[in-house]
Amino acid sequence: MKHIHNNKYVALLMALLLMVSGSALTSCSEGDEVDTNQYRGGISLNVFGPCPVARGGELRFLGSGMDQVLAVVLPGSGEITDIRVVSSTEIRITVPQNAETGLVTLKTPSGEIVTKTPITFSEPIGVTQLLPNPVRPGEVLTIRGEYLNLIREVIFADDVVVSEEEFVAQSREELQVRVPMEAQTGDAYIADATSEDEENGVIPNRILLEVDEVGVVVVLPSVAAPLDLTNVKPGAEVTVNGADLDLVTEVQMPNGDSVEFAYNKSESGESIVFTLPSDVSDGSIVAIPASGVKVVIANIGVALPSEVVATPNSGLRAGDEIVLSGLNMELVTELSFAGVDERIQPTEVSATAVKVLMPEKAISGELTLHTASGGEVKVMIETQKPEFVAFDNASLALGSDVKLMGRHLDLVSKIVFTGGAEVSEFIAISPTEITLAMPTTDAETGVLTLVMANGESVETQQLTINAPEFCYIPVLPSADEELRGGEVWAVAVGNGGRLTGVQVNGADVQYIINGDMLYVSVPQTAGKGTKVTLISDNGTVDYSIDFIPATDVEMVIFNTLTDLGNWDEPRVYIGAEMFQGIPVSSAKLKIVFMQKETWGQLQFNDGDWSNDGINFPEIGGAYLNTDHVGDKSATEYELTMDAALIARFAEKGMIIQGSDWIISRISIKYEISLETTIWTGNHYESGWGNALTDLSWGGYDFSTVKAGQSIVCHYELNMNETYWQLVFAMGDGWGALTGTENPYDIAGTDSFELMLTAQMVDELQNRGGLILRGHGWTMKSIAIK
Repeated sequence: MKHIHNNKYVALLMALLLMVSGSALTSCSEGDEVDTNQYRGGISLNVFGPCPVARGGELRFLGSGMDQVLAVVLPGSGEITDIRVVSSTEIRITVPQNAETGLVTLKTPSGEIVTKTPITFSEPIGVTQLLPNPVRPGEVLTIRGEYLNLIREVIFADDVVVSEEEFVAQSREELQVRVPMEAQTGDAYIADATSEDEENGVIPNRILLEVDEVGVVVVLPSVAAPLDLTNVKPGAEVTVNGADLDLVTEVQMPNGDSVEFAYNKSESGESIVFTLPSDVSDGSIVAIPASGVKVVIANIGVALPSEVVATPNSGLRAGDEIVLSGLNMELVTELSFAGVDERIQPTEVSATAVKVLMPEKAISGELTLHTASGGEVKVMIETQKPEFVAFDNASLALGSDVKLMGRHLDLVSKIVFTGGAEVSEFIAISPTEITLAMPTTDAETGVLTLVMANGESVETQQLTINAPEFCYIPVLPSADEELRGGEVWAVAVGNGGRLTGVQVNGADVQYIINGDMLYVSVPQTAGKGTKVTLISDNGTVDYSIDFIPATDVEMVIFNTLTDLGNWDEPRVYIGAEMFQGIPVSSAKLKIVFMQKETWGQLQFNDGDWSNDGINFPEIGGAYLNTDHVGDKSATEYELTMDAALIARFAEKGMIIQGSDWIISRISIKYEISLETTIWTGNHYESGWGNALTDLSWGGYDFSTVKAGQSIVCHYELNMNETYWQLVFAMGDGWGALTGTENPYDIAGTDSFELMLTAQMVDELQNRGGLILRGHGWTMKSIAIK
């Protein structure tokens, strides 16, 4: 029944209007009767109508820039500024009852536009009575007047249209229509043409339904005054008394949610009854009829817990039970602790008390009680802090053991030295004592900061740190100094005479001590965070040094110029020990040689003189000849060894024989991967429901992972899916690692590398490890790089 007028046919309408003549519904300005003064600053009038028009009816003006018209002047009525702007091409006014025949003037910012054709009036159609008024939706409205048999539409406010085929009754002097349920109070009209007629170029007479300046008033549900529901609790039943409540189709809470309601009618009157939902919030409750007009029936101020007391409220530790007592405590649904992102569920709730366990990360501050309505009540709590009393010895050599004494020291999870060094692993810890090994770098004379698991901290008195007595490095390399694996590292040391050994990542390496300089042979694989240990006769010290690994390795296994006999001695013999410890699944066997003038070849055997199963893919077997290498000018060639060949030669060695070939050197080339695989498998993830949790909650120990390293994921994409996404989440609550809140789009890839920040590392170590979520992939392996 609702009809929305639009201007999609404006251009066609204007063209047609210029062609229509001799009708009561034609325009007042046609074709060649346009006044030349109608063009003002881009504003032009093309047509206005209907003509004749009924007093009290609508007069329409079509053209361009119509939304800039400031006023319309009709003879006998003066200046009219109550203009309805339909669009930039159309405006409308209601013709006053005192309007007279004459030219019409449009006032614009650029001047006046005067029509050449005068406005004329139709007298027959008129309205004398509206019964009843006010009128209820669904009731019959009787319109009395003159020539109402010409009416084809009744248009209620907000363009709710009743067409002539829906009229209850119609005669010259009376028209009856049933008021639509969607109708609202506002300007209503009768029209002698339909909206379809307008599309065909006819401008209808639209007469305002108004008697003695009173239009159609549509009855709404009503209450004498909105109910005051201050301190009402969720679950309470509310009864609203009023009038015309049978028109209500929806009851809406302050948050916009609808609730079920019942309508009752008795001798005492009408009412609607509903129950406040558990999540009801403060604000206005409204009743809504079919017209969509909102009627306020109640104002609510939801009850909150009050007189809340926390016991205990100080000296709190993780896991302690807190009892919150007060009034309306049954309204509490969740609690928030300072320092904890997630809301905590209570362990017990009653009308007078709520119990909750203190989370590990909670800090001193406001404990917030939340209700389903969105209300909050806050109480202050204070955590127990470590209390420092004294050092066993307040002056120590660098690298010595440090002993602290105090109270509640078992709350300490980390100790930070002046200089930045951090220690989280202690030799011994109890409520009254902590013993720890002093770090040998980034530790200076100054206070120590005792850090709790929740991040709160206290400071000690000053600890004086002196030079160590064992061999140590006084000044570590700067951050921008490039140190490379596979090279000799020279570094100044103190107490060098006490040095007895050097280890790199736990393995003994060669070194030379010369005065205060130490020269260390660094393994090719040494990388970021390499552990370098200086071993003295009176102690050891560890350093974390960043090297750039030499990932491309070439190891010479034969270096004797050998002119092969004609399938006889001399031959090349390489022991099995030369193939030991190759840390990859494939490698290249590089042969450097010279050829004689005749066609030559080589045969590769294991140490048992067998070449059965030896198959180098480049040559399709165990024989290499001149045709393979290209021509006589070739001097080197590389053959691929897979894991099986490497293992075979590592067990039995290698023998090479042949003819017309001179071997000068043989080496093994391989590339060392910087990735350490921490998980392998075949995990399919689709629809975010089957997360990979193997690396969470102890599935992998992330304690050695450092900022700057990366997590590398290797996977296959399911090409039957339409999108592919990957999320890195914490085990604790499954929230995304900080900085990765938006899922990564991994379409078209087979691996993804996430560089870890210090915040991410902290979350992996303290928030339950790693969970991988997403859609459309099968994870194959995960590595730390």
